[in-house]
Amino acid sequence: MRHRQDLESPEVTLEYNELTESVRRVADYVRTVDKSLVCKKDRDEYSVFVSDIFYVESVDKKTFVYCKDDVYQTKFKLIELEKMLQSVGFVRASKSVLLNVETLSGVRNLANSKLEAILTNGEKVCVNRKYLKDIREVLIRRNEG
Repeated sequence: MRHRQDLESPEVTLEYNELTESVRRVADYVRTVDKSLVCKKDRDEYSVFVSDIFYVESVDKKTFVYCKDDVYQTKFKLIELEKMLQSVGFVRASKSVLLNVETLSGVRNLANSKLEAILTNGEKVCVNRKYLKDIREVLIRRNEG
């Protein structure tokens, strides 16, 4: 890192000799650092950084954004958020949940070929059988990098 007074905003340069999954993940993370979603909590509006989101859940046609200690509501539908966030490490965990794999600390097998995703804040999210393949692929790529 070095300080440059000629820059109007921060600039990140990523140099590599091979575009590996790890390099791609770093690039995706850098792209999300300053991206945010407009969310509501009570009657107040907040700008929530995408990198602070643990998971997103749709309940009764409302979409909730779960962070480490807070829960917000957003106007976006789950399908819209899936398209917006899939390139930055979010995967479908069930029909109603998108999971940020960067917040995943572990997984545990449950009955009926289901997984329980354990997040770094201690929360647990059930992964449905239909989405196991996607979660496992992300975990494998993450561990290879």
